[in-house]
Amino acid sequence: MGRKFVVLREDGTEVVLEEVVAPDEQHLHDRFRRSPGLLPIEDMDLDGPLLVVGQEVSLASGRIDLVGLTRSGDLLLVEFKTGPQNPDFRHVLAQLVDYGSDLWRQSLDEFDNTVVRRYLTSQYCTDPLMSGARSLDDARRAIWPTMQESEIDQFQTRLSEVLTTGDFHFVGVAQRFTQSMENTVRYLNQSMKRGKFYLVEMIRYRSSPDGPDAQTFSAYGGQMIARPEGPKTDPAARIDEARFLDTIADAEYRQALQRIFDACRVSGLTFSWGTRGTSIRMATPDRAEPLSIGWIFPSDTNNWSGLSDLTLGYDSGSLATRPSVKHHIEQYAEKALRLPGGVPAKAKPMVAATFNSRSVVDQQSELIALITATIDTINELGNLA
Repeated sequence: MGRKFVVLREDGTEVVLEEVVAPDEQHLHDRFRRSPGLLPIEDMDLDGPLLVVGQEVSLASGRIDLVGLTRSGDLLLVEFKTGPQNPDFRHVLAQLVDYGSDLWRQSLDEFDNTVVRRYLTSQYCTDPLMSGARSLDDARRAIWPTMQESEIDQFQTRLSEVLTTGDFHFVGVAQRFTQSMENTVRYLNQSMKRGKFYLVEMIRYRSSPDGPDAQTFSAYGGQMIARPEGPKTDPAARIDEARFLDTIADAEYRQALQRIFDACRVSGLTFSWGTRGTSIRMATPDRAEPLSIGWIFPSDTNNWSGLSDLTLGYDSGSLATRPSVKHHIEQYAEKALRLPGGVPAKAKPMVAATFNSRSVVDQQSELIALITATIDTINELGNLA
């Protein structure tokens, strides 16, 4: 098959490893189950380590090869094929969609019972960390022992949302993909409202022994071949900046928020829009998922964590996993709480100040200066991803 690489030993000798064909699908996903880090989930903009919660689990449409969860609550459905030589190779995408339809609209309890608990008591669950785990909560604690309470709430909320909407990550894994398969994945990612499709090459390498007593070396690699070109949004479910600003009758407040949006963009911050408002997010080198450092919602309190208007600060659980910026974001929140009009956010995990519409108008220059100065400082230190 052609691909090779060289391993250099400490004594200066070298070993050449050459790509070889995996004997069957079971070989590939047994290796992946033992080494889930082979799946390049960072290329999916997701955070690891991956929690494997299903293998060869029987669903209505068949036996799904592997089910994985990320720390953010996103759900990966993985199907393995050896490559184009497999007669049902092109069926892999249809199989993944079938499995997604089986899990679609399940509750958290149903998912726990039909997938997770069955896997944890099966012969396939061999991870020593999972010893004694009998439920999704047990498995989560085993793999992510430092997860904060606020992160657990977000994990459960996101997983429930994914199951309800069917917004799964469909991953086809093989040693080689054809161009037609890559084109199909591009088409699906452009045309489907829900779900994201990926192709990952799982490559097996092996050395050729130089003599009868020579040691044979093996290696494996995972490489992203096809993925969505950009984030998907559901126009019917999510609001955007223009529509949000159109809902604000107060012209002064609307103009002040527009200035804040513009300043955030210039500083390299991004926005994650939901059904009612947005979070203001910054990339960090610690995790693939950006850190939220601000929120903008309607003036009522029927929003996430009871927030309203403009809130600047952080969620303590989320910040705990971003040590590279922790000190500066803590200072940022302290300064926000000292600004006139800043009211401490009521949600327990939040360290943040909420400013009503009048305070935003009166303090807009100070608010913008606080955001931009914080980002500039972090950027100068090289901690902004």
